[in-house]
Amino acid sequence: MKRTLLLATVMTANVFAVEKKELMPLIEKASTNRESAYVEVRDKIVGFGTNALPLLAEIAVDEALPWQQRLIARICYERVERKEDIKKLIETNWYSHPKFNPEWNKLITGPEIDMGEMVIPELREIGLWYYYLEVEWKMTGEQAEIRRGDRYRWVSWCTFTAKDSSIERIWFLRICSDLVETTPASPRVSWIHSILRREEKPDAVYLLEHRVPPPVTSEPPFRLGTNIVKRVTQP
Repeated sequence: MKRTLLLATVMTANVFAVEKKELMPLIEKASTNRESAYVEVRDKIVGFGTNALPLLAEIAVDEALPWQQRLIARICYERVERKEDIKKLIETNWYSHPKFNPEWNKLITGPEIDMGEMVIPELREIGLWYYYLEVEWKMTGEQAEIRRGDRYRWVSWCTFTAKDSSIERIWFLRICSDLVETTPASPRVSWIHSILRREEKPDAVYLLEHRVPPPVTSEPPFRLGTNIVKRVTQP
């Protein structure tokens, strides 16, 4: 069931509050960095803890900012609010999952090739949308342990979860355009092109033709799981 989470922003002085002038340089840097350089900056943002949540929520929906910065704010907000859920997900032993089909072990290539049909619905149910987008976009390597298969298996499951969500799909397309533009020689870019060509959806065709994500009539809501996060201002 969808709920709306109201994040109150108290306008009175708070000695523990994080100031925008502290946070924005980190948001800007994280939006352009990748891999370990990105993780280092992201962890500084997340290190502010719950004190940063009101400001992160503000940045997350500020349409005057580039989409990259808004997505970073959402990623970091989720990492503060759902820290334990992310940790639990990464530590999950999918080979011992109750829905694991023992028949998959008979495949000469290993069970991983068919495990997506189990993992992706679980990821959708857990709803860590911004983590799923982050592992593809920022190449963090913060992923579940997969015994066999290429090292992108987990990332691809996360990506498919996000791209098939009606709400998160525009973020997937934006990430695709960013990767195509900034990492032309990356193996990930070849994979992105392959996925988009197979889809034959109008928005995917638009991205391939224009190398930019398609325009949207409205920005996707900021949500944790199925819960929409909205800011309210207290007098």
